[in-house]
Amino acid sequence: MANIKFVVGLILLLSLLGVITPTSPAVASPDEVKWSRANIPTEGKLGDWVLASGSDIQHLTMAIDGSLYCYARVGGDNVLFKSSDDGHSWVKTDYDGGAIADIVGSSIDADIIYVTDGNHVYQSDDAGDSFDTVADTTLPPP
Repeated sequence: MANIKFVVGLILLLSLLGVITPTSPAVASPDEVKWSRANIPTEGKLGDWVLASGSDIQHLTMAIDGSLYCYARVGGDNVLFKSSDDGHSWVKTDYDGGAIADIVGSSIDADIIYVTDGNHVYQSDDAGDSFDTVADTTLPPP
């Protein structure tokens, strides 16, 4: 027991003298942690989806594999876009619900995303290729 008290006392003394210092938190390089501009999708020539600045996107969300998702209202349609190349190009997903209120990606599987329009929750198990309604969020009348 005396040996344990001695070791604990020695550790406390050394830490007070600065010989033992707590480890500092890991800090990422400034090149790795910074905001970067993501190009915004809009309809281009011949109906292809191309990049354009000035569009009004909402709910920009990143999946765990780095894929980006965003919502935009295009020509009266509610469109969920996906980019797999850091926002350099965008594709329209098969989402056909209402105006998107939120987008959430699974923290376990990059192919699973959830979208809500405030009335329903939709789930895609294939990274936006198809969606199923998984919950209704509206409350019935009392």
